[in-house]
Amino acid sequence: MSLFYFVEILNASGDVQTRHKFSQLPIRLGRAYTNDIILDDPHTAAEHAVIEQDESGTLILRNLSSHNGIKIKGKHHTQVALNGDTLARLGHTHIRVRDNHYRVSDEITDITYHGWHGWPLLACALLLITLVAVSEFWLEDITEHKATDYITTVLQWILSAAAWAGMWALANRVFGGATNFGRHLLILSCGLVALDTSHYLYMILSFSFALEWPSLYKSHLPIAIVTIMIYFHLRLINTRKRNLLKWLCLATAMTVAGLKLMNNYQSNNQYADKLYTSETLPPALRISRNHSLEEFEVSIATLKKEIDAEREKAIKEKAEKKRR
Repeated sequence: MSLFYFVEILNASGDVQTRHKFSQLPIRLGRAYTNDIILDDPHTAAEHAVIEQDESGTLILRNLSSHNGIKIKGKHHTQVALNGDTLARLGHTHIRVRDNHYRVSDEITDITYHGWHGWPLLACALLLITLVAVSEFWLEDITEHKATDYITTVLQWILSAAAWAGMWALANRVFGGATNFGRHLLILSCGLVALDTSHYLYMILSFSFALEWPSLYKSHLPIAIVTIMIYFHLRLINTRKRNLLKWLCLATAMTVAGLKLMNNYQSNNQYADKLYTSETLPPALRISRNHSLEEFEVSIATLKKEIDAEREKAIKEKAEKKRR
């Protein structure tokens, strides 16, 4: 026999908002002030439901005079057995009932560095964004810009990053109960660094080592990086459904990548993003060997033979169609 019963009111994310302790049954729930738990929800009835035990001693939740009733995973029930993990919805209110015999999960090892909060985290994020902004502007700078131009560029990047992080912080506050603005800003800053690094890596591989494939399919790594960023934003908001978030983000990334390949094929009859590598760097960074003029002429001759063969084949096929 249980000594105590706990009725928990949860938000849509599954986090406990309030917890009520009772030493005896039944426990009545509804909007009326005659109930043991008063629900501030216009979608619940005055006398909505009651928690009690049936003849076998099983803890149950039973509907009383409510039109909306009890919902478990979207299905209506007039009565449902409670096992401690059952999430029931009364109107727009989510509840869970447990007794003192409920076995909680094992303790999770604390690997969080608690000193990494507040201003240190925010300063690190701003520093990373500043470095990305300055490096981007400096590499594209073909004239002698003033220091104010760099300051203006950095401020624009920071304001844009603050808007992005603010959007996620608002969603975090609504669905997770905390803003975590600094952490969302750090996630964005790390993502920007990864995007910038991948871009430079593509340039080095294509120019220095004469590798075409990294540049031809360079849009897919940024898609993966952005998807990972969004995953960490979502995981910060909801820590309970990590596996679901992983699969959703993976499916989204694959869908976007597939659409990109389809668009490339429709545009130029090939899946590559570009027809050729266009990145250029200083000649001193060239690592691959230079090809001789003779090799170039041989490759041109080979290409000419292939084109001539395709042309002759097309002419023959056209002539055969006319004969028919």
